[in-house]
Amino acid sequence: MKLDDLKTSWQEQVKEPTEQEYLVALSDALNQLEKETSKLDKSIKRRDFLEISIALLLIPVWCWKLFYSAGLMQTVGLIVLILACIYIPYKLLKAKRIKAPKSSSVVDFLRVEKQKLENQKKLLETVAWWYISPIFLGIILVTLGAQLDEFGVPHINPQMWSYYVFCILLVIGTHGLNKRSAKKQFSPMINKVDQRLKELAN
Repeated sequence: MKLDDLKTSWQEQVKEPTEQEYLVALSDALNQLEKETSKLDKSIKRRDFLEISIALLLIPVWCWKLFYSAGLMQTVGLIVLILACIYIPYKLLKAKRIKAPKSSSVVDFLRVEKQKLENQKKLLETVAWWYISPIFLGIILVTLGAQLDEFGVPHINPQMWSYYVFCILLVIGTHGLNKRSAKKQFSPMINKVDQRLKELAN
């Protein structure tokens, strides 16, 4: 075999994929991405249904307890809990609200998916501030309000101190775990969407 024949043979073996092969590969990648985002959407839907149901069911409980409040501090705590149970469903539903373009192109689909993923990632990263902290604050005020003396000063026994320290550690731990989970669960998918957008832009 001559040198020129070897060169031709080698070039045929390492030649770049044709446009048709590239489109098939891209279509497969998009289908896989759609499956992953669809699975994630179902998981988010189940989570939101559970969280919203619990929040709405707790509102009547806190309202009922208002009639038996031990004082102003406990009343404020119960109002904080009621407001938190109203805000949590709002926050969850708002994160799913996407301004979708009228076009149904693949690029627009990917942009919408990216926005949805980024919203859910941000929601998870900040869960300690909009979800856990208001509830924790309400619980502190309610429990402190139940331990007031005749002068209106709360008295905290060692058991309650331990409970409050545990709650603080829980808030900190949950914040860290959710940030880690957001990075692990959503960042790779966002990167995949970005990669597909770059491929379509070429």
